Amino acid sequence: MSKKTTETKQPAFVEELLKNGTALLTAKTRDELAEMVNDIPADVRYTAGAVGFNPETGDFSLRLDIINH
Repeated sequence: MSKKTTETKQPAFVEELLKNGTALLTAKTRDELAEMVNDIPADVRYTAGAVGFNPETGDFSLRLDIINH
C-alpha cells in the first residue's frame, strides 16, 4: 500500500516574497489578486500597497513587502 503525502507547493510569488522580501502580483481581475493573497501562509507578515490598474494591458497589480520585526 502506498502512502499519500499532502505536499503543498507554494506559488512562485510566495517563494519570491520570502526570498527577496518583496513581490509584485499581477492579475486580470481584483478577485484573482485576492485569491493570490489568500495563498500566502498565515505566519508570513506582510504589507500591501494600493491596487494599480494598467489600462493598456487590462492588468491589476499589487506590491507586497515582508514586515521584519
